[in-house]
Amino acid sequence: MYISRLSIKNYRIFKDFTIKLKPLTLIIGENNVGKSNLLDCIGLIFGQEVSYFKRRVLEVADFNYDVVTTFKKEILDFNIPPDKILFPEITISVDLTEWDDDQETVIADWYSTPDFRIATLTYVFAPHAKFERINEIVQQREFIENYKKDPTTQDFDSLPESAQLDLINFPVSKYHYNIYGGSGTNTIAGGYHLNQLRFELLDALRDACSELVASHNNKLLFRILNAKDEAEYQDLKSQLVGLQKAVDENKSLQDIKEGISKQLDKISLVTDETSNLVNLIFTLPDVSDLLKKISLIYGDNPVKIERNGTGRNNLLFISLVLSYIEDVTRAQSAYFRIVGIEEPESHLHPNLQDHLAHNIETLIKVEGKQDLRKDIQLLITSHSTHITTKVNFENTVVLYKKDGHVQSHYILDGFSATAKGQRQVKYLNKYLDAVNTNLFYSSKIILVEGISEKLLIPKFFEMLTGHSVERSGCAVINVNGLAFSYFLEIIRNGYFQKCLVLTDRDSDTKTEDRADNLAANYAGSAEIHVGITIDTTFEKDLIAANAKGLGRAILLQVIAEVRPNSGKALVGALGTNDIVVADYFSLIEEYKSEFAYCLLLQLESGSTGFSIPTYIVTGLNSL
Repeated sequence: MYISRLSIKNYRIFKDFTIKLKPLTLIIGENNVGKSNLLDCIGLIFGQEVSYFKRRVLEVADFNYDVVTTFKKEILDFNIPPDKILFPEITISVDLTEWDDDQETVIADWYSTPDFRIATLTYVFAPHAKFERINEIVQQREFIENYKKDPTTQDFDSLPESAQLDLINFPVSKYHYNIYGGSGTNTIAGGYHLNQLRFELLDALRDACSELVASHNNKLLFRILNAKDEAEYQDLKSQLVGLQKAVDENKSLQDIKEGISKQLDKISLVTDETSNLVNLIFTLPDVSDLLKKISLIYGDNPVKIERNGTGRNNLLFISLVLSYIEDVTRAQSAYFRIVGIEEPESHLHPNLQDHLAHNIETLIKVEGKQDLRKDIQLLITSHSTHITTKVNFENTVVLYKKDGHVQSHYILDGFSATAKGQRQVKYLNKYLDAVNTNLFYSSKIILVEGISEKLLIPKFFEMLTGHSVERSGCAVINVNGLAFSYFLEIIRNGYFQKCLVLTDRDSDTKTEDRADNLAANYAGSAEIHVGITIDTTFEKDLIAANAKGLGRAILLQVIAEVRPNSGKALVGALGTNDIVVADYFSLIEEYKSEFAYCLLLQLESGSTGFSIPTYIVTGLNSL
């Protein structure tokens, strides 16, 4: 069984959001796009820890900001009748599918389709039935009217809009939550059945060191040890039975007992009939008390957990949780678990990240087989390009913002099953490496076809905008040749981020129509802009744009460094004349990367007067 669909309305960053999920789903995207909030939503339905029971009673800050703002504005608009104003509600809905026979006994009351193949659970946070909604709005408006009339308060109309909205109260104390089963809100999902479906979260701020010591009831190691039946630990208690005899015979303890008895004799009445003899008794601890004395050690030369590096403890922590989840023989085993792992790459160097990601899929497979387990669903969020490249792209979904709303797109969605489509997929699997996958963590994308553009475009971007590509959330991706269409298909198929292609015209070559055909093919996509050189190549446009003036001086400095002999000869022959594009280009045609790097260094020293080719300026302005 697994969650096949998650729908979220009005919760935090999500206003109206739906995403398909798979038995293994890697969720990627830039910061603050909703990856952690998505996992929190699942916890509101399936979380069985005490912290989740408390979290289900939400706060105003848990509502989508725009929804709350709209609600307050409607109250301030006295032209809207009170009965037409809707109080915002948070709803989180999941579809479950592909269950086995045992799991069906749990979800049978939650069918939501006529063919009984989908079961639905919905968390709803809404005003309770007895809440007088119209009366609440009337009272709020009366308060505003009185505020306007009160001579001691600041003039309402002179207040900024934010201050006016702050005067409106959002009655979150009148809200409560329910979890419903099925297609409507008629059936409350029973606690007993919900308890058979659990959510385990390894959050990004996990304290691995403290969780690996079973010192308290809420520590992960204790919960794992305590999940076994107590009878399986009875042999531990049997080892302690002989301790009472040892207590009685210990000389130091005997001295302490005698000292207490002597003092008791001194302060007791002579008429007391009770004996003043005291003894010390050893009370056998409960199994849980024994378990709290256990902690993990690691390695051939074991040391305490707190002496380990944070990366090693992070791996131990992940292994501990996954071993707990995989053990279906333990006491109180659930029928189904969703495991959320936030940023598994925390504190791990790139090689360990690669190794971890390469083996992630085995965690949800039946041992020794390719079949997926029915009792576990694994959801991973990550910022690591190493993790991204090792997990199958079919299971990788990127979250991004479009017009202020969060959208989702599986990387390989939209590619056809034809030979061409499969060829495109194979190419992406090969070339979406740890560098190029950076495009999924960016809000703007620039695709270039060679190392020269890769070096210089970021500098041109900075010269034009006044800040770096990194600050703008922009990724510059070198597609290594003519493979733009493979990357652009991702954009056109649903990853609707602004994308600029900078390509050579390649005039008088076998591929002279390639650039124009590329531009024509993607002309219908509002997100894609194809910029084409005027001359044959990027370098020729660059030379032509700076054949005279201050840019000319910079280019002449560069050619003298890149080609010390022939370059200096060119400079001497030019005198004060403009640079001849063909002559200059002939000297750098076989030294393009050296030319680009040297030019970059010159521009870092000073770029005043250097002209950026028009097609690049137009393209950068389109982002």
